[in-house]
Amino acid sequence: VLKIHPDIVLTDIRMPGTDGIELLKFIKTGSPDIEVIMITGHGDLRLAIESLKLDAVDFITKPINNDILEIALKRARDRIDTRKQLRKYTRGLEDLVKEKTRKLAASEKRYVQLFNESPSYITIQDRAFNIVESNNRFKEEFGDSPGLCCYQVYKKRQSPCAGCPVLKTFADGESHLAEMDVTMADGSVRHFLVQTSAVAGPDGTIRHVMEMSTDVTYIHDLQDHLAALGLHISSISHGIKGILTGLDGGDYLISTGIQKQDTQMVADGWEIVKEKIAMVRKMVLDILFHSKTRDLEIVPEDVFDLIQEITTALDPKMKAHRIVLNLDIPKPGTLLPMDKVVLMPAFLAILENAIDACAASDSAGKPNPEISISVSQEADRMVFRIRDNGKGLDRAYKKEIFSLFYSDKGKKGTGLGLFIAKRAVKQHRGTIRVDSEPGKFTRFTISLPMSFQ
Repeated sequence: VLKIHPDIVLTDIRMPGTDGIELLKFIKTGSPDIEVIMITGHGDLRLAIESLKLDAVDFITKPINNDILEIALKRARDRIDTRKQLRKYTRGLEDLVKEKTRKLAASEKRYVQLFNESPSYITIQDRAFNIVESNNRFKEEFGDSPGLCCYQVYKKRQSPCAGCPVLKTFADGESHLAEMDVTMADGSVRHFLVQTSAVAGPDGTIRHVMEMSTDVTYIHDLQDHLAALGLHISSISHGIKGILTGLDGGDYLISTGIQKQDTQMVADGWEIVKEKIAMVRKMVLDILFHSKTRDLEIVPEDVFDLIQEITTALDPKMKAHRIVLNLDIPKPGTLLPMDKVVLMPAFLAILENAIDACAASDSAGKPNPEISISVSQEADRMVFRIRDNGKGLDRAYKKEIFSLFYSDKGKKGTGLGLFIAKRAVKQHRGTIRVDSEPGKFTRFTISLPMSFQ
């Protein structure tokens, strides 16, 4: 057996000399990848069960039925295929870890070079705002005089600036952003974007703060033009985010399917991954031709499949917050014309907002987070309703919820998701509205036409 190394061995339990149980132990010790199917009489069921404990893939009773034999062989083949896929995935993961480790080592070696060659003005400051280190760009513009403070160099002041981001970082250890006018060495005034980062000592205490200042004068002067361009790029980025969320869902199905040896679940997950890869390819082409107006590519999509894909993508996040999902949707076969690449990120953004609202409510002590999704055909429209029992919306935020860059999540929100969602729905000749009551619920209602004639 070990010399020939077959994929599958069928053996009787009772044989002269070495019995089937001993043979099973021998095979699993020498070559555990060989799958063993035990053949037993009706009086040997106890030994058959013992063989399963010893990692036999299955057992069949005499007289042998061809159908039962085929089922046992299929189970063995599925187990072999799953093991091969797992090994392939593990090898890929090991290669990825090695590559990431190599890149990390290379990044550490380039640290000093990047610090000095950065196009930004970088300084390291102590708690007295003294500049203890600076990069080449800073030295070329402001000199390298020892004992200078940042406010003396940038502002020609004798005291720290109001709202100083360096002071804030020393206080809370967080990164802070600020915009300010800076007087250059030649007397000209430039507009800087300043970002800070804490530099901790070996004991974990913050001893210095790194301040990186970037001259954004031209960007500031061309703000209106760049805002439009930035919105376009942000829209594409948000679409990619939705695709990545879908890939996470596909990965979850594949991983779970492998663990449960459910080939159908693995296949479903792989179909999602392939579809998202196609979406990425299409979106890259859109980026290459971003200057052109993109027309919608309307095709009929199954509403049931759409909702299943959206909820599958965000299922891990909902489970992490113990959110109960209730669905009231049409059975498979109900079609709705849409451009899925455009509309999918809109539904993902709305559902992600619902999850975040439930998570915030859960953190505040409200039990039993719940999200409900209902879809119904009303006249010539398909109406989607997504409701959560989370924190709800304040009246002021409710008025601005679809505004660009408006968010109630602080640093966690971009203010893009619902703005892009509204635009996607509008492109589909649809409407979107929100109803909410603080502390009780939020409900989004999306109405889309059943025909694009």
